[in-house]
Amino acid sequence: MAEIIEFVPSNTEIDGFEKPSNPKAKEDIQHRREVKRRLEDYLEAQQLKRAMGEDDFFA
Repeated sequence: MAEIIEFVPSNTEIDGFEKPSNPKAKEDIQHRREVKRRLEDYLEAQQLKRAMGEDDFFA
């Protein structure tokens, strides 16, 4: 059976992967960070709802 491993790189790892070489690249990295933060916040809220028994994720 396959094992699913959840991996979300940290901001320092993202910086290590991609050093912005121009302003557009820097904006792209900033945008990715914002999207990642919003996704993590959303998933955390869904986990809290599920833990409290208020799971409407599939409703």
